[in-house]
Amino acid sequence: MLAAMGDNRVSSSRLGRLTRLAGLGRRAVPVAIKRFRETVEAPREERGEVAARALKKHGDLADKAFRTLGDMKGVALKLGQMVSYMDGAIPAELAEVYQDVLTRLQQHAPALRWSAVRPVLEADLGPVDRAFATIEEEPFAAASIGQVHRATLHDGRAVAVKIQYPGVDAAMRSDLKNAEMFRTLMTPFMSILGAGRGTRGYMREVMTEIRERLLEELDYEREAATQTRFRALLADDPDLVVPAVHASHSARRVLTSDLIVGRSLQQVCDSADQASRDRYGALLTRSVLTSLYGFGLFNADPHPGNYLFPDDGTVCLLDYGCVKEIPRWMRDDMARYLRSAIVATRTDDPRDWARFDDALSHALRLDRGDPQMFRLYREFSLYIMRPALTDAPFDFTSAFTRESIDRVLDGARETIFGKKIPRMPNIPQVPPDYTFLNRLQWGFYSILSMLRAQVNWHALLPEDLRA
Repeated sequence: MLAAMGDNRVSSSRLGRLTRLAGLGRRAVPVAIKRFRETVEAPREERGEVAARALKKHGDLADKAFRTLGDMKGVALKLGQMVSYMDGAIPAELAEVYQDVLTRLQQHAPALRWSAVRPVLEADLGPVDRAFATIEEEPFAAASIGQVHRATLHDGRAVAVKIQYPGVDAAMRSDLKNAEMFRTLMTPFMSILGAGRGTRGYMREVMTEIRERLLEELDYEREAATQTRFRALLADDPDLVVPAVHASHSARRVLTSDLIVGRSLQQVCDSADQASRDRYGALLTRSVLTSLYGFGLFNADPHPGNYLFPDDGTVCLLDYGCVKEIPRWMRDDMARYLRSAIVATRTDDPRDWARFDDALSHALRLDRGDPQMFRLYREFSLYIMRPALTDAPFDFTSAFTRESIDRVLDGARETIFGKKIPRMPNIPQVPPDYTFLNRLQWGFYSILSMLRAQVNWHALLPEDLRA
């Protein structure tokens, strides 16, 4: 059941969208500061009561966040949905109240009325009754830039029709311009605090990578071609399904695919036994590793809503709007980096660890002259690669994902506040091509922890990486 359907158009005003987010922040910051002060000042035995009082205020704020992000769509809603499924993104003591609301963003994002999206459909495909024999006016799914309606073609085939929200193109461009404005404003302060040379140019490159990938999601013709490509690449895999695209009924803002019926990820998490969850976790992992190391491209949006589980035991992979093509040099670096970590873990030979350090610094362009920063990246990299390093099932839990985020925060705290005078570290200029690989890594680990799956990643790697 989707949330109540809203306005006829997504607001695209830069100032208006910035003001709505600022209003949300204006409410959130005082609540957070007050809670921190009260918690620090309270005796230990009273801190539970302090936290309980804070939960009521945060509950009201969480509902406000749902309405604001849900109405805004675009980048704002996309960020809210990412937070909703990433373990550790919300403090543990507040997770319950926020997770409930953010999960609604993930599973039941507010949709627009049929009267709002019908003009988009007809502008791209012509009159509705000519394009489709039937179409349900109420969508069965809604996401950050579009919503999906059940329909039938004139030959009787059941299809899913994704229609882009009117105004979302301009809204996303406004959000990205606002993000660029904040980056520009922050750069001088980072320089004053001692950030390394070249930070401005590097952050510009990262923002360019983010902008390009996100704006590509607006082009449904591109997505249709990518979905068709993935379907062909996975055609010989009996367990992984990619819905067929109906090109005759697709355009820049409309994408029509075969309708696949199945359980949602949340339904599988709630009802499947451990063996089934392990099997599904292995299939999802196989799809990711095959994409990365076999095809040289990957779906960078591991959203829980992008997976369906039909009754025949297959896994249906949905949504190909955000797909990253991996440059050849990056594929080679990734393979060398992972292979050297596996070998060093197995042998524990100092010479193999030295080879791993070389592969790590080369792949991520790390400065070996900054030993503290290199150590932090080294420790975190080995932690995050743990599922692949040994030939055994790895138990994906919320604790593992939360710990990975905590390690990032601990490292940042140590680097910035480790000395008497706080300083910004020399930011390692990891190639921007890794930006969405990081998104895949965090997001996909969270998907597996939702499943509580035990998966032998090592056994699913290509043979040349396990040698």
